Amino acid sequence: MKAKLTFEEVFLIEKIRECTEELNKNNVTRTNSYLDFYIRHPEIHWALLGHLVSRNGGWNMTDLQGELLSNLLSEQERQDFFSFLERGNWLIFQDIYPQFLLYEESLKRNKNLFYLLSFLTYQHSWKRYAISFGKKKTAIF
Repeated sequence: MKAKLTFEEVFLIEKIRECTEELNKNNVTRTNSYLDFYIRHPEIHWALLGHLVSRNGGWNMTDLQGELLSNLLSEQERQDFFSFLERGNWLIFQDIYPQFLLYEESLKRNKNLFYLLSFLTYQHSWKRYAISFGKKKTAIF
């Protein structure tokens, strides 16, 4: 059974969801969001990794429209592969970016807010860090 949230907590969760949705529009917005977050929080190496993976995915998506692959793959195969790359990048961002934003908000408030992870899309990526947040301010990744 989930705990009853305060108005402030509900507002924060909704704000994080809306921000994630807005930044998860396409591969360009995702790639830029990862880099922007990393610049603000260089201790979170996953943000830089996300930027690099997303950027490389974007290059592959662009290559699918180029001359070389259009000769090797059918239009349907290129569309299927593009959709695969887009959906994979979308799913990863949808899971990790709310965690980044919750981390950032925890720093702003100087309060461990990771108990709210269960109300967001969450796959255990930060479980160990969430537990140790109050003891150290650097990521364990």
